[in-house]
Amino acid sequence: MRRRTRSLPMNDTFSIWTSFTDLMSNAFMIITLLLLLVIARNSKSINDSRISTGADDKPTIIELPAEKYNFDSGSAVLPPNLKTDISQNGKNGIILKEIENNINKIENSNKKVDVIEVIGHTDGEEVGFLKCSDRVGGNLDTKLEEVATRNKDVSILCPGSNADLGLMRALAVVKELQNVQRQKKSGIFKRLKFRAYSAAQLLLPDDQGFAPPDRSDNPKRRRIEIRFAQLGQYKTPGNNR
Repeated sequence: MRRRTRSLPMNDTFSIWTSFTDLMSNAFMIITLLLLLVIARNSKSINDSRISTGADDKPTIIELPAEKYNFDSGSAVLPPNLKTDISQNGKNGIILKEIENNINKIENSNKKVDVIEVIGHTDGEEVGFLKCSDRVGGNLDTKLEEVATRNKDVSILCPGSNADLGLMRALAVVKELQNVQRQKKSGIFKRLKFRAYSAAQLLLPDDQGFAPPDRSDNPKRRRIEIRFAQLGQYKTPGNNR
């Protein structure tokens, strides 16, 4: 018995093949468009000059809370546990590890860290009554340079205001970080610069804004912040050169 076979007419075969190639062409165009969008998005991210980490694009801030690292009232002497947590017998303490981890995260996202900024915060207690080294009143105008650039300890400084005291605390942390830097032979930390700033008693923790007047002895406000920055170019307004 003869087996019957059916075959599509030539024009039907051509029509199916044409539809298939059109489908493949459209799919290729869609994939190409998606790839271009991804490339454009990554390019914009790489060209963003702000230093930031995380999906929310917020800058990295390390806070050394007063609850753990408590400066004595009116003092810039580093609490023993703060000093230990920076460096433990030549090895990185938890603070230094956190600093280096944050730098790695930032630089892995094609940013660069040039400067570690250390900001010293104080409470609102008046410091004008303090007596330091047999003198009353501040001596930063005459002694600050010796501490910042020479081998002088922060303990020789006497604050004349909370602004002075915040700067002294920040400088004490900077000097400890510089001591660790001198001991390192290589690595990211070796090339960093450090800057000390004072926030005095003006700001509350976690960027909650300006603090209300409070002249009490408040250990919670005596804290340190560590921030990461890039060096920029100096420019005078109106000068196009």
